[in-house]
Amino acid sequence: MVDEIEKSDGMEQEWLLHLKPGEMLFSEGDEGDSAYYIQSGAIEVTRKIGSAEVVITLEQEGGIVGEMALIDNQPRSATARAVENTTLVIVPKRQFETYLEGTDPVIRRLLERFVTIIRSITAEKVRLILGIR
Repeated sequence: MVDEIEKSDGMEQEWLLHLKPGEMLFSEGDEGDSAYYIQSGAIEVTRKIGSAEVVITLEQEGGIVGEMALIDNQPRSATARAVENTTLVIVPKRQFETYLEGTDPVIRRLLERFVTIIRSITAEKVRLILGIR
């Protein structure tokens, strides 16, 4: 269920998304159209290798998920699903890009580099956990 909420500071609109336990937020390989701030609840982030699914992280209240696909314009590198009743603030790609445009170019480049490193480490971590070389 998505609820529209007007922001008091005159910015665009803020959207809330409510997920029940087990509901999918996004799947590995999906296009990244939004990032999500976890207002309450928890989101489990997993990667699939073959038939195995490995938990990469559990993000809770105050965490952000889905940002990497917006920083590097690559498909989602993982699947995210609610593990309990969860309320998310949706940050659309356009709004996220506005935030990034206001960032110092050096910081922006560092963010892009960090995302590349994280994607690489995450893939390596999954292979190590499963014993795949």
